[in-house]
Amino acid sequence: MKKITIFIFLVLVVFTLQAVLIGGVQTRWSKPDLLLILLVLWAWRNSWKRGLLAGFAIGLLEDIFFFPMLGLRAFSLALIGFLVGEMRERIYQENVIFLLLMMGVVTVLNGVILSLWLSIFHLSSSFLGKLIPLIFPAFLYNCLLAFPVFLVEGVFAKRSSIL
Repeated sequence: MKKITIFIFLVLVVFTLQAVLIGGVQTRWSKPDLLLILLVLWAWRNSWKRGLLAGFAIGLLEDIFFFPMLGLRAFSLALIGFLVGEMRERIYQENVIFLLLMMGVVTVLNGVILSLWLSIFHLSSSFLGKLIPLIFPAFLYNCLLAFPVFLVEGVFAKRSSIL
């Protein structure tokens, strides 16, 4: 119960930051994704089941407020939460560089999945044409923002096991 309360609080805080602060920062199609960073961190510190559920919940929240179709982002983030949680169980790495590498991979995976779904449903014109301009800036934003978040979380994780 304590973890669920902490998760809901973190999602509300990060969602508010994403909507208010990051909502205006955008280069063409891409912007930093604080909720994806939170999901990677949450799934890394918990099991794949909690990562899957957290990804679905965060994705559904984003679908309701930001996306044209319900379920696209929920599917993408649920898959990412599952993969990060499963990778945590198979590979034990307490290394910030590995987490940043994984953050980059999940950002690319998220961009590919969303671009593919948007082109399948004819909400976006070209899958390959928008793939690089969509993913590369998001990759840089997320990795740059995730680095201090992972460092601060690492300090707090050593003091207590809240996450």
